[in-house]
Amino acid sequence: MPEIKRLAYRLIHGGVLLGLMLGGILAAGCAEDPTDKLTPQQAIFKTEMLRLIQQEIKVFMPLLDQPNPGPKIQANIDRQFTDALQQGKPLDHDLAVLDASATILAWRSPDPDDLAKTYQGFIGQNYSKFTKLNPVFKDDKIASFEVYTQYGPGLGLCAPMRQGNQLKGVLCLGFDEDSLNKLRGITKQQLLDINFNQ
Repeated sequence: MPEIKRLAYRLIHGGVLLGLMLGGILAAGCAEDPTDKLTPQQAIFKTEMLRLIQQEIKVFMPLLDQPNPGPKIQANIDRQFTDALQQGKPLDHDLAVLDASATILAWRSPDPDDLAKTYQGFIGQNYSKFTKLNPVFKDDKIASFEVYTQYGPGLGLCAPMRQGNQLKGVLCLGFDEDSLNKLRGITKQQLLDINFNQ
């Protein structure tokens, strides 16, 4: 009789454990996809930015391996702005490349009041003490953050450029807050709420 009780206890206990395990698996399978919480505009923006980041990294990585890459990268960035304008689709974002020590190698920005006008950013400026870039340099993640520009509030989106385990540089995109809302249909907070690492 004690053996029967022990067997029954094991069956019940095993059933409870199995139920808990199955429940956990089902809960994990039904967990909300982070993209489900995004508005349609946020989802479109996230997809476009991740595609753009990958596209730009493919362009700039080979240049980072060349001697004195800054002028070559700047020439490429300048050409991107010129080509986009000629195609009637002027770029609405800053485009900058930093080296592995967080020094700006190349940078161009559009004038948010007239996208046909652009200006060159501060080449040679070092951002190693800019803590908002810590996710990029310390955690190998894309960082999004608020910045202040000569035109007012803006937003930055920076991604590491890696070759194997070596950080070669950082790609940064920048957005004017008003232009972002007007042209992309999302607010500052909506951009900051997007997790570009999932």
